[in-house]
Amino acid sequence: MADKHLDELRGKLGESDWKVVAEERGEDGRPVIWKVQRKPGRGPFHLEFESFDHGEPAPIEQGYGVRIRELKQTSIYLYRKRNEAAWSRVMNELLSALDELEA
Repeated sequence: MADKHLDELRGKLGESDWKVVAEERGEDGRPVIWKVQRKPGRGPFHLEFESFDHGEPAPIEQGYGVRIRELKQTSIYLYRKRNEAAWSRVMNELLSALDELEA
């Protein structure tokens, strides 16, 4: 996932008033978890980026997925970015899951 895809993901979150309020960084100083929040008193919730390179964590830009820590069954696969319809669908699923968590 390129930096541009991270920017697009952050933008999609922002369109629904979600903000990245903090980033936890891995050993290499790159973000591996985004803490997102929309309303004070609810959250933050954790978006964990999944990326591996030969069994070792890789830079977030090489990530293949994001999961919501609080909803372990909710993940999106970022390789779908190449397919605009699938990308839009999984982004909507992620936003819906965040909305449900907040409710």
